[in-house]
Amino acid sequence: MFQKANPVKSAWGSLRKGFVAVAFFSLFLNLLMLAGPLYMLQVYDRVLTSQNVETLIALSVLLAGVFVVIACLDLMRMRILGRLAARFELTVGAPVLGAAMCRRVQGEIQAGDNLVEDVNGFREFISGTTLTAFFDAPWIPIYLLVLYVLHPYLGLLGLAGAVLLTVMALINNARARTPMQSATQARGRSDALFNTSDKNAEMVHALGMKSDLLCRWTSLQTEAHQHKTRAADRVAGFSVISKTVRMGLQSAILGLGAALAITGESTAGVMIAATIVLARALAPIDQLIGQWRSFLAARGSYTKLSKLTDEFADTPPNLHLPRAFKSLDVKIAQAGPPRAINASIRQVDFGLVAGDVLAIIGHSGSGKTTLGKMLAGIWHPQRGEVLLDGSPMSKWNEEDLGKQIGYLPQDVDLFDGTIRENIGRFSVAIDDAEVLRAAREAGVHEMISALPDGYETRIGRGFFLSGGQRQRLALARALYGDPFVLILDEPNSDLDAEGEQALRDAIMAAQARGAIAIVMTHRPATLQAANKVMVLRNGTQTQFGNKEDVLRVNRRNVLDNPTQTGAKAPAARPASAPQITGAAQ
Repeated sequence: MFQKANPVKSAWGSLRKGFVAVAFFSLFLNLLMLAGPLYMLQVYDRVLTSQNVETLIALSVLLAGVFVVIACLDLMRMRILGRLAARFELTVGAPVLGAAMCRRVQGEIQAGDNLVEDVNGFREFISGTTLTAFFDAPWIPIYLLVLYVLHPYLGLLGLAGAVLLTVMALINNARARTPMQSATQARGRSDALFNTSDKNAEMVHALGMKSDLLCRWTSLQTEAHQHKTRAADRVAGFSVISKTVRMGLQSAILGLGAALAITGESTAGVMIAATIVLARALAPIDQLIGQWRSFLAARGSYTKLSKLTDEFADTPPNLHLPRAFKSLDVKIAQAGPPRAINASIRQVDFGLVAGDVLAIIGHSGSGKTTLGKMLAGIWHPQRGEVLLDGSPMSKWNEEDLGKQIGYLPQDVDLFDGTIRENIGRFSVAIDDAEVLRAAREAGVHEMISALPDGYETRIGRGFFLSGGQRQRLALARALYGDPFVLILDEPNSDLDAEGEQALRDAIMAAQARGAIAIVMTHRPATLQAANKVMVLRNGTQTQFGNKEDVLRVNRRNVLDNPTQTGAKAPAARPASAPQITGAAQ
C-alpha cells in the first residue's frame, strides 16, 4: 500500500544535520562561556595578591579574544537557524497548500484556520531565541559540575536551584497549555469572521450589517483575549517567580561562597566565579520559562500542520492516459459532497459523445451544482462512476484530467495576477496563442484589448472588473487548452445580451471541434445551443434525451414566448415542475 512520509515531519527531520551543527557551535560556545568565571578567579586570587599589572593585561586581552570568538560562534549559530527556518518554510509550504486545497475540496473547512500563520510561526520559532535555549540547556550539567569542582556545597546549591526551576517550568507548561489552546480556538473564530466580513464588505454595507458584525467580532475578540490573558498571566507569574528564585539563588551562592571564604575552605575568587557560573547555568531555564508561550504556539502549529498533511496526504499519481476524444458516461447511484451524511444525487445515468451539448435544468437545490462537480472530477460518487472515454475519472492522473476539463463554477473567482496568467491557468509555460484563441472564443478579446495594459492588466491591484467581465474571463479560462469536456454552471447569471451571444458562440465552437459541453441553466437562451436536455428533480434524473423530445413531453410546463409563438402564457405552473422558461429554437 502506498504510504508517503508526512512532509512536515520529513521537513523537520531534514533539519537534523543543521541542528547537529548548531549543537556543535553550542558546545564550544558554552565551554568558552567559562572564560568569564575563570578570569574573575584569576584576578581575585592571583592578580590582586601579586599586584602584577602585566598579568592583568594579558588575562584581559585573552578574555577579549575569547569574547570575539563567542560572538562569532553565536552569530554563526543564529545564521544557521535562520537558514534552517527558511528551508523548513520552503519545504512544507507547497505540501501544506496542497493539503489545504484538498481539505476544502472534501468539505473539511475549519473556521479561522490560518495555515500561513502556522507555517510562519513555526519558522519564527526555529530562527528565534527560544530554540537556542533548548540547545544551551543540555550544558547545564557542565556548569553544575564546575560549581561542584569549585566546592561541593556550591555544586549542591546549584543543583537544587536547577531542579527547582525545572519543576517550575514543567508546572508552567501544564497550567498554560489549556488556556493557550482555548485562546487559539477563540482567535480562529474571530479571524474567520474578520476575513468573511472583509471579503463581503460591499454586501455588509448594503444590508446595514456593519455595526452588528463589529459587535460580534468584538465579542469573539474579547473571549479570545480572556483566554490569552489567562495564559499570559500564568506564564508571567511563573516567569516572575523564576526570576526571583534565580536572583535569590545568586545571592545565596554569593553568601555561601563568602562563608566558605571566611572559614578558609575557598577563596574570594571562587565566590565571584561561582556566582557567574550559576547565573549562566540557570539562564536557559529562565529563558524557556519566559518564552514558554511561543514554544506552546509552535508546538500547536506543528501538530496542526502534521495532522493536516497526514489526513490529506498526496495520493500516488495515476497512470497517464491518452487524451479523451470520444465519450462521457455517467452512472451514479448515489453521490454528494465528500463526507456528507445525506446524498444529494441519486440514480443519474446518461451518456454523451463528442459534439453533444447537454442542458441540465431543474429547480434550485435539485443537485445541478453537485452533479457539475462530479462531472468535473472535483468530487467522486459514493456509488457509481463518471467515465471519460471508458476510464473512471477517479483513475485519471489529476493533472491530465484537468487539461481535459473546462469548468466555470457559479461563484467566479480570479487570482491575483495578470489577465493572461488567469486565462492561462497560471501554467508554468503559458501558450500565448491558446490564451488569445480562448479569449476570442469567449468573446473577451476586444474587452481585454481596451484595458490599460491589455492582457498584462493585473487583477486585484486596484483594478476592478464587473461581474459580467469576470464571468467572461472565467469562461475564457475554462476554454483554455481546448478541453474535451466543458462544464458551465449558470454561466450567464451576470451576462448581458452581448455576453449571452458570446456564450452561445463559445458553446457552438466547442461543439464544432468535437467537445462535449454541459450547461446548468435556468435561461432559455442557453437551450438554443443544446441538442440534449436532462431534467433533475430533488437530485434524481427524471428525463434525458434529445432536446425536442424532452421539451415536447414538458410542453405544458414551458412558458412560450408570445412574441415568437403567438401563444399565451399558461395561467399557472405546477409547483413541482422544473422551470424550462423557453421553447426550443
